[in-house]
Order: sequence, then structure tokens, then C-alpha cells
Amino acid sequence: MRSRRGGRGRRSEDKSEGLYVYCIIRSPEDRRSFGNIGFDGGEAYTLNYNDFAPVVSSSKMKEYGVDEEDISVHKTVVEHVMEDYSVLPVAYGMVFKNNKLLSVAMKTGHRAMKKAMDSVDGKVELGVKVLLPQNSTDFNGKIEEYRSEIMGCLGEIAADSKSLKLFSDRLLLNTSFLVDSDRIDEFSDCVGRLAGDYDTLKVQYSGPWPPYNFVDIQILGKKRGGFR
Repeated sequence: MRSRRGGRGRRSEDKSEGLYVYCIIRSPEDRRSFGNIGFDGGEAYTLNYNDFAPVVSSSKMKEYGVDEEDISVHKTVVEHVMEDYSVLPVAYGMVFKNNKLLSVAMKTGHRAMKKAMDSVDGKVELGVKVLLPQNSTDFNGKIEEYRSEIMGCLGEIAADSKSLKLFSDRLLLNTSFLVDSDRIDEFSDCVGRLAGDYDTLKVQYSGPWPPYNFVDIQILGKKRGGFR
């Protein structure tokens, strides 16, 4: 009797573990381990499904809420993977009960994944914010001119760009750029020149990041996060 109860306990514990998906890459030739950098120190590794491979780790089946530590783990894994691979970011909180359900999702989303990967393969996301000084009345009438000149310079190098929300009256520009990896230095030099040419403006430059703003599909589900 004790043995059967113990068995049920083990099966229940097993069911509480799922596969958490961090991102998707083109399938490597062999299973790839990225080390014990996943949730709770779990191994992050690839599961090959034809030409694509999700990077996963065993993790608890739970709702992943807005938790800074969990979000940091998710980002750290994705950024580590992108050191060697082009990545398709997956929304934070995507955990599957088992390999079979993940396989179904990969099959269903294959066409969207291929289209997205063709767009971002070999590229990274770089962010540029340009802020007006505290007293910006002297710039009235020149804002659009400056914005156009800055976008013209950066847009010549970038493969694509996405304008993001101007959450402050001082923001002249808040844009993410999709840039070929071999043109990052060229893009960075352009940002540096702009900062010098427009020395009264404050230029903030960030990245490289996974192409979060250029993969606008929910690769493995219609909603953000949750169980599958």
C-alpha cells in the first residue's frame, strides 16, 4: 500500500513539470546544451523538430506572472543563445505539459516560423532614443527636420525599423532597428556621429537584442503566456 501511494506521489510530481520555451532557432545538427541557465538552474537545451528547434528547460507548470527574477532568467537564456544563433523570441511564460503538445504547436506554427526567420536571420535589434533638452522651446519647428535627418542616416544601414511609443514630451525619437550582424559597427558609428552632430540632444543607444519588435506573431500560441 505504501509503495502504491509513493508511486502516485511520484507521478503527480512528474506531472507538475513541463517544458518551458525561451526561443526558437534553426535546428542544429545535434542536440545543443546551453548549460544550466534555465529556471531553477535547469539545463537549457534544444529539441529538434524538422528544421526548427525550440530552446527549452524543464520547469514548473504554473502561470508565469510579472516577476523580475523570472523575466531576467528568460531574457538571459535568449541573449545567451543569440550569441551563436539567430533567434525567434517566444513570449515570456510559454510552458507546455509535455513534448507531444510542444510538437503539435511547432507543426502548427511552422509556416509562421519560417516566414519570421527568413526576415530576421542574421540580424539583431538595436534601440535608439533621442531626447530633447529640458528647455526645448528653441527646437519648435525643427523637430520633424531633425527626426527625418536622424532616421535617414540610420535607415540607410538598417534592414527595417519600428517606431515605438513616444512616452515623454521630450522624446524626439524612440525606434528599434533591425540590423545585419555584420553591420552593427557601421550602425554604431552612425549613432556616434549623430550624437556629435546633434550635441544639444541626448542620444541613448542600446542592444544588440533579440528581434522582439520584429517578430509580431505569437509563435506558439494566440495569447501571451499560460499553459499549453
